[in-house]
Amino acid sequence: MSRTACALALALLLALPAAARDPAVGTPELFATGVAGPEGLAFTKTHLIVGTIAGDLLRLAPDGSSSLLASIGKPLAGVSVLEDRRVVTTVFGDGEVWQVTPEGTVSLLAAGLSGPNFVVQSKRRRRIWVSASLGRTIEDVTDGIPVTVATGFGFPNGLAIGRVRGQRYLFIADTVGSAWRVPIDGDDLLGAPELYATGLPLADGIALDKRGNLLVVGADTLRVVLADTGEVRVLSTDPLLDWPANLAFGPRRSFGRRTLYLVNFGMGLGDGTTVIRMPYSLRGAKLIR
Repeated sequence: MSRTACALALALLLALPAAARDPAVGTPELFATGVAGPEGLAFTKTHLIVGTIAGDLLRLAPDGSSSLLASIGKPLAGVSVLEDRRVVTTVFGDGEVWQVTPEGTVSLLAAGLSGPNFVVQSKRRRRIWVSASLGRTIEDVTDGIPVTVATGFGFPNGLAIGRVRGQRYLFIADTVGSAWRVPIDGDDLLGAPELYATGLPLADGIALDKRGNLLVVGADTLRVVLADTGEVRVLSTDPLLDWPANLAFGPRRSFGRRTLYLVNFGMGLGDGTTVIRMPYSLRGAKLIR
């Protein structure tokens, strides 16, 4: 689908009455191709950062062209951008979290984790939390030494921070088929996990829209957990969804504030090669809260 057609699809979505503007997506289109096993993605102010199975962190411009930010040299899983503009990424197999400055300087942030998968940062105390999938825990690696802060999950994967009626939560995709939420207090300490939704097969990456709806990718499907009711709906099973592992909203006009970007990891867990995008009826929530 051309960029003009994508813009038209988005315009049609936005033209719907407010009451009808429940979560909805338009037709996906290819954004970038030839990307080796992309699994994680996150936005800076100017680029989309994508991590690959080859160990590279790529910078994608709004036109889909790419350049190299840094090379870790190991297969990369989750990718996030912190408040101070550092890019952090996980190496699942080696139990590591790496950090990269905006200039491309690479250093190890933390090691000794059991299957680190995804990373988020809280806003108040700048806590850095990592899902340790094999350890079935959430770890705090802010100071470089893993500290367990939440337990009891099956295979914690994607993470997102959101607010529900004034209460902040850490949302967690559990690949065994569910989503959890963990309350965050005023000092950015985590409370007891609460089961939030089920019926989410192979839940992987997650993202929140501005109304608090939780978007979840798993296998070849994009689903949403409605904030008001907890109902799980299928939004897309388009053929362009090739086992997407993570998703993120465009943060600025250049990328489309009501546009979802998804990295296709592939059914072979690393044989995917594309990044896709699709119009969405709402804007995304702030990532660091």
